[in-house]
This record gives sequence, structure tokens and C-alpha cells, in this order.
Amino acid sequence: MATTRATSFGAWASEYEEWRPTYPDAAVDWLVPPNGGRVVEVGAGTGKLTDRLVERDLELDVVEPDGRMLRMISARYPSLRVHESVATSLPLDESSVDAVVAADAWHWFPKAEAAAEVARVLRPDGWLGCVWHVPVLQHDSEWRALRLDPALAPPDDLDPLDRLGLSTGRAEQRAFRWTWMLTPQQWRGFVSTVSHVRLLPEDECRTALRETEQLVERACAAAGKTTARLTHDALCVRWYPEA
Repeated sequence: MATTRATSFGAWASEYEEWRPTYPDAAVDWLVPPNGGRVVEVGAGTGKLTDRLVERDLELDVVEPDGRMLRMISARYPSLRVHESVATSLPLDESSVDAVVAADAWHWFPKAEAAAEVARVLRPDGWLGCVWHVPVLQHDSEWRALRLDPALAPPDDLDPLDRLGLSTGRAEQRAFRWTWMLTPQQWRGFVSTVSHVRLLPEDECRTALRETEQLVERACAAAGKTTARLTHDALCVRWYPEA
């Protein structure tokens, strides 16, 4: 199932681009070198993090294995260097980049092999920077709307190396909290791009999305508002290979 999920997103690339959130400035600034430099983004998807990286003074390469998603990035940024490749085979020279970054993607990679490839292309003192959107859910209705089980939530004190699935090198982490205000329809759109929902049988998927929209509609009505908040932590980890 992991392989199916990892390769499924390109089939709904336009929906992914429409409904997935961006990343807060503070998180992006923590992931990349403060004074510019060469950065490669790996597993870029449709370019949600790419959009934030091109705003900064960086020499940027973008790597994404799915050509359908990569073409969306190229259409927005025709002069950007893009590569249709995987995290375990980066089309870059040894010791050529200051940082490798991955947004909501590292968990799909073969960890040891990807880390070895990252270490190969990093310059001395360079790092791997990963970010995940982690929902901060306080009410049962929010868990139900996202079709998630509270029992499966990762522990808050998970070691950053364990979060990366690595046993070597040094890692540090920071969380940057932000709030997304969504209509019931926008909640439905976002949940429709989450793999554990989208890969359900078609009838089950439609039912799940309808229930999500109805839950959020009730929450909005109870609060007398047209939108409901969805709080996230942009959870960031920086990993430094062993010297």
C-alpha cells in the first residue's frame, strides 16, 4: 500500500495543487540557508514548497519523479531547473548543494538510500531539511472530519532522527503553528487529496467526503460562521550527516 500511495498523487495533480496548503514563512526560512545558496527540493509534487523557495534568494533545483506534477511546476516557472528523478538518484554532483529540502515527502522515500544520496550531494555543513503538515486536532469532530484515528497520532516527543527513520548523523527539529480557515467545501477538497481517503473504493471515498463536508457544515452553523479552523504544525527537521 505504501508504494501505491506514494505514486498515486500525480493522478489528481490538479486537485492536489488546488486544495493542498502552502508553508509558513518561518518554517521555510528555518529549512533553507539564511544567506542564499544552492538548494535542491526533492519530491516537490506540484510545487507547494517550490512556490515559497522561488521567492527567496536561492539557486534552486527541483526533483520530482512524477512527470505530471513536474509539468505543473515547469509551467509556472519555465526557467527553473527541474529534473524528473527520484530521491535515491539525484542528478547533481558530489558536494554541490548547501541544503536538500523535502515537503511532506520524506516518509515516502527509502530512508537509508535517500539519506546516503543526500549526504553525497551536500557540501560540508549542509543539511537535509524536511517539513510535514501535522494537524493539531482538539475535538473529536476534527478527527472525524479528517478521517483519522486519535490513537494513531505520533507522540509529541518523537526523536527527530526517529522521525526521519535514520540512525546516523545529527538532527534537530522545530514546529511552527499556523491556522487555516476553510469553508466546508474547502475542507472536503483538502481531505479528497489525503491518500488514506482518496484510495478508498470509489463509493466509500464519496461517502467519506460527504460526511466530512457535513461535519464541518454543522460546526460552522453552531459557531455562526462560514469557515472552520484547521490548525497545523509545520513540523520541521534538519539532519546533518556524519562527517
